[in-house]
Amino acid sequence: MTTLAAALTQRSPRGRWLRLGAGALLLLTSGVHLYLYAAEAYRYIPTIGPLFLMTGVVAVVLALALPLVDRPLLDLLAAGFEVATLGAYILTLELPKGLFLFEEPGVSYSGGLAIFSEVGAAALLLAAALPPLLRALQGRPGHS
Repeated sequence: MTTLAAALTQRSPRGRWLRLGAGALLLLTSGVHLYLYAAEAYRYIPTIGPLFLMTGVVAVVLALALPLVDRPLLDLLAAGFEVATLGAYILTLELPKGLFLFEEPGVSYSGGLAIFSEVGAAALLLAAALPPLLRALQGRPGHS
């Protein structure tokens, strides 16, 4: 095994706990989106409805994959997913015509939960991914 591969596979117990916490927050993200899709009639909103369903499903898949696939790349992928989801929400609040013509009038209770889960999961996943990535970069030739 090369030093790069070894550095990327050496994970600490702290990283596992961070990933489990992030997985729980991903499930919260999923719950918010699936609730709005099913109970609040978001399923009838063109483009946004299917995106809410997709977000709910993908968040569950990522939450289940995190404890099973212990790789920094997955951590970064899941963090990017949460940041993109948060970015889409911000666009619905800030763009003059919203996102795909869907505008949120303000931050609701479910919106607050979504913001909490997305920011929290992204932070935990970055904290889990960065140490092995930095170790891997330090072990590469040409880096001190």
